[in-house]
Amino acid sequence: MEAPRRRDVALPVAGQVTSLELFFDLVFVFTITQLTATVQSGGWAVTGRTALLLLLLWWMYGGYAWLTNAAPPVTPRRRILLVLGMIGLFATALAIPHAYGSDRIVFACGYLLVVVVHAGMYVSEAARITRGMVVQLLGWNMLGAVLGLVGALFFEPILVWWWFASFVIAVVLPRLFSMTALKQPEDDGGPSFELVPGHFVERHGLMLLIALGESVLAIGISLGTGGVAIGLDRIAFAAISLLLATTLYWAYFGVGEDARAEAALDALPADRAQLAGLASYGYAFWVILFGIVLSAAGLHHALVHPTQRLSWEYAAQLCVGVGVFWAGLGLFRLALGLPGAWPRLVLGLVLGAVIVVGATVSGLVALLCLLLGSAALLLFERRTAAPVG
Repeated sequence: MEAPRRRDVALPVAGQVTSLELFFDLVFVFTITQLTATVQSGGWAVTGRTALLLLLLWWMYGGYAWLTNAAPPVTPRRRILLVLGMIGLFATALAIPHAYGSDRIVFACGYLLVVVVHAGMYVSEAARITRGMVVQLLGWNMLGAVLGLVGALFFEPILVWWWFASFVIAVVLPRLFSMTALKQPEDDGGPSFELVPGHFVERHGLMLLIALGESVLAIGISLGTGGVAIGLDRIAFAAISLLLATTLYWAYFGVGEDARAEAALDALPADRAQLAGLASYGYAFWVILFGIVLSAAGLHHALVHPTQRLSWEYAAQLCVGVGVFWAGLGLFRLALGLPGAWPRLVLGLVLGAVIVVGATVSGLVALLCLLLGSAALLLFERRTAAPVG
């Protein structure tokens, strides 16, 4: 027996990411901006709570990417629903700085709206409706969002644990137990969620591009406030920051990572493509984004006095952030079975150790070391790459 399908739902192809999806990504990147501003204050507790918020929000961003992969927003009804989801996402983003305090209920209600709209649009608009889809969206995701709202309403002192439980219920539990519908084939033999690789890869690539661009914009805004004169040291720091951002951009886009990822997903059976898509563009991409958040916060602090030593805390944000970005790129390759994963993982560890330079010499020198290390690996990969054809 086949899973029910709607004949009027056309699946997307590569090159068909709609302008509304891109606008949705712009709204999501505002959450990256808010998370960066939140983590700037430093501290392990703040960093951990911020990482948890990114986990929750990235899980639902990924959900909407899968949603538009199955039901492109090409009809008025779908566009309205997607905009409604954007409203919920924007509300959660606005509440991020005080998501565990005064704005906790706003954050929880916005998140619940994001989850409800996502589930409703998926089960009413997707071309193929499956048992696993219904269980994940109307069961696990909804239960997790409700749990967060209950914690926000009644358990403020331990709210972080309620959100952690929400994440475990929505993301971890369905993948640990074989009794869940996601771990079982559907009646038609296929996976719970089908994937169109071309659109899926392009969508996430555009989001990453916007996120990297936002980090560059933050540097310009910090320099252009007019509060302090722009000296040569800050010009040099800004230039090296831009070169580093360009190098990180090149590490994904310049080496054809998107094309290789699409080919890898295309070559997999449907059930394995579902798992690989989740592991690469879900879990590994979260690591990449968290690296952007940390490094952007570290750049903000280092820019104040580029030639002075950073505190260990701020040096960690800058250096570990860039290292985490590279580690995420390595995990991305591992998830898709692409070559060259381990050098990127090793570089992530090496660049994290540059924290010593930032804390004992200066932020500017540390930034230069991060740039040279990143560029060196790209040159190494270029020289050792197998010839095409």
